[in-house]
Amino acid sequence: MKANLNPVIFCLIMLNPFCQAFSQWSLSGNFGSTYVGSVMANGDELYAGTSFGIFRSDNNGLNWVQINSGLGNNLFVQTLSSKDNFIFAGTSSGGFYYSDNKGAFWTQSNQGLGQLNIRVLITDSDNVYAGCIFAGIFRSTNDGLNWSRFGLGEGDLLYTLSYNETNFFVGLNGAIYRSSNNGANWVLAYNGLTNLDVRTIVQSGNKTYCGTYGGGVFVSENNGVLWTSASAGLTELRILTLTPTGNDLFAGTYGGGIFYYNSSAGSWTQINQGTPDTVIASIAVKDEFVFAGSSSGKVWKRPLSEIITGISGTGNNVSEDFQLYQNYPNPFNPQTAISFYLPERNFTSLKIFDALGKEISEIYSGDLPEGKHTINWSAESHPSGVYFYSLKSGHYSETKKLILLK
Repeated sequence: MKANLNPVIFCLIMLNPFCQAFSQWSLSGNFGSTYVGSVMANGDELYAGTSFGIFRSDNNGLNWVQINSGLGNNLFVQTLSSKDNFIFAGTSSGGFYYSDNKGAFWTQSNQGLGQLNIRVLITDSDNVYAGCIFAGIFRSTNDGLNWSRFGLGEGDLLYTLSYNETNFFVGLNGAIYRSSNNGANWVLAYNGLTNLDVRTIVQSGNKTYCGTYGGGVFVSENNGVLWTSASAGLTELRILTLTPTGNDLFAGTYGGGIFYYNSSAGSWTQINQGTPDTVIASIAVKDEFVFAGSSSGKVWKRPLSEIITGISGTGNNVSEDFQLYQNYPNPFNPQTAISFYLPERNFTSLKIFDALGKEISEIYSGDLPEGKHTINWSAESHPSGVYFYSLKSGHYSETKKLILLK
């Protein structure tokens, strides 16, 4: 009598390396008919903010417990953040809550807030910042006990905040504002964006990325002075969240699921294997895993190393053939040469922008064949200063800085 070997067991025994090569997302948590708007890693814990309140896992998503004590009826938790021993939660109707015991109990604290609908919370070493969806930005210098206005005002549809030691960005439906002096002054910083519904901004190294709802992802290498498209490979341009991992990114989209951005290749790859959820509102990286929260009340989990290894081994590195070289000479007076390499014929434009992001010259626009090209720019009529040159060809775009010194 012949034994029938279970095909799953056969795969595990005979084809284990092959099966592992096709890693996929596994279900980490199922919270019912809710919306997982925020996933946050903090120390040994993982937190999920949902429209049913807050859940915590102490074992990398293997088990979850609901931790709503003190929230009352304000269960739609839109954002989570942390600082020192505190966990912070922003809700859609109850304002700000904090916990100093890992969420075992939450305390409401809204003194000075102009609105109780908090869309986003972020922290630095000294402060907590709350982005209120129609009332601008508020800051607390005492872990949320009191609040004062930090920037912008009533009526702006605010979605996102981003901070590093140099710049503070706020993304709205209609604009991006930047402050480089701790909120004393704000300037518009959306030159180059073709979609102004800005849902998420992250700063990674010397690059700033913004995700828009309908226009994909844009990148700036000059602190928001000029943005260029970074959407090569994206099949869904409605971006809900961006999360950095090293120099690379994860994107959660509305309708397209999850994408991974290889910054070296300059392109995105869809990585939905194993999950039927296509609306991903939150992503967090913890230890060696990536966690993604969906609109269907689920948190999905996948090993980080398998994603990066799988993507890097696909050969999807077309954008590596594109090159925009540093101009020569630099600094220059008054002429300089700008060289670049195109791997295929495409419509190409090369533009010059001043330090404020204003276009001052389009020095080439038209079809160019494959190969290396050099275009000269004469700046005789322009004053000394810092300028930027931006190359666009098909899905590829890049910006570099040049210095005119007379």
